[in-house]
Amino acid sequence: MKLSTRASSGTGSWIQRTPLSVARSHCAVAVVHNRIYVLGGGGPNFQSLDSSVVYDPKLDKWSDISPMPTRRSGTVTTVWGGKIYVMAGGFKQPDGTFRFLNKVEIYDPDLDQWQDGPALIMPHDYPAVAELDGKVFVLGGHHPEAYLGGPKTDPGFDYCERFDPVMGTWHPIAPLSQPRFALAAVTMGNRILAMGGVAFTPQGFNNFTLIEEYDAHHDRWTTSDNFVLPWPAAGLSAAIIGDKFCVFGGYSGDGIHNRAARYDAASSLWTLLPPMPAPRAATGVAVIGETVYLIGGWADDGRTPQSTLFSYDFST
Repeated sequence: MKLSTRASSGTGSWIQRTPLSVARSHCAVAVVHNRIYVLGGGGPNFQSLDSSVVYDPKLDKWSDISPMPTRRSGTVTTVWGGKIYVMAGGFKQPDGTFRFLNKVEIYDPDLDQWQDGPALIMPHDYPAVAELDGKVFVLGGHHPEAYLGGPKTDPGFDYCERFDPVMGTWHPIAPLSQPRFALAAVTMGNRILAMGGVAFTPQGFNNFTLIEEYDAHHDRWTTSDNFVLPWPAAGLSAAIIGDKFCVFGGYSGDGIHNRAARYDAASSLWTLLPPMPAPRAATGVAVIGETVYLIGGWADDGRTPQSTLFSYDFST
């Protein structure tokens, strides 16, 4: 892996926009008609939320929308036919155990209404999601049997599944080579990249620099020692901007990061971007045009949800 320690040659900078009215981490995010929908997430004291809001970047304004029928955090989303599919996730129960979900709920922004969708095959909490060739891929997450001990004893989940929105059906695909949760994923060209994450191993908590590439034609995951993250991170955010992909923040053994970097496949080079205004992990991420938005997330204490909204314009 090559890492350039110079900052990006662009003149862009981070902007702090109007914050959320309710602080949250681990929230679901989707973009419809250039508006950003933020759905559920983790609130104070590790309590999952059902509250949902929409952000208009032109007005720099948040508005409330109908809450999710099921309160949860650690969900993922896809948009199909103008509707938002909120998938998986979980919540902490009154007895301190965790409940992980295979639930899918569909939000119609035009009607401000929710309905049930086709359930996943397995429960996934804090998985990654990516889209390729009209299909939706949900990858890994917390292990379904880790609901008692929580993340500190969680070996991670390698199970992956594919959703066909036209047929409304889920199908299993090849498992990840490394079980993990709090990973991120993007689609780059004709492949899915699943990166980072964390799992409990016999050696302790393991934060990964690992990037796995998924070949949908052969249903196969591959890795390369020369293609890894520039720092070990779980709870990182990842996004495609133009023809490059970027990663932001996350956490590892040395704390919550404010780092940001961009990968150029043509040169196989990571370039450091200006650091975020504050360390963040488990943020929501959205892209509109060439601007990325990072929503909420954990503060540098690794437990307190935030209400911040940061944006970075890559066109400047």
